[in-house]
Amino acid sequence: MSFKAYVEEILQNEVLSVVRQQGYVLETEICTMVCEKYNLHLYIVRATHRRIYPHMALMKRRMSDDLKRFYGLEVKGYPIAYLPDK
Repeated sequence: MSFKAYVEEILQNEVLSVVRQQGYVLETEICTMVCEKYNLHLYIVRATHRRIYPHMALMKRRMSDDLKRFYGLEVKGYPIAYLPDK
């Protein structure tokens, strides 16, 4: 297994697990969590995540005020979230 495949597998498992639980995943939260849990560099995790999310049937969206209210988020700004593409 190559390093690229290793990081992709980790991200797929972690992202899909969080999406099943919450219905969405915030880019900053998942990337930071994976970096800390698996001792990887942030730039590698972010680049890999941005490359594989379309293959995971996810769509990338900025969380508007309406979306933040819908999901009950209390975060500042408009973070990037990945939602299931239904």
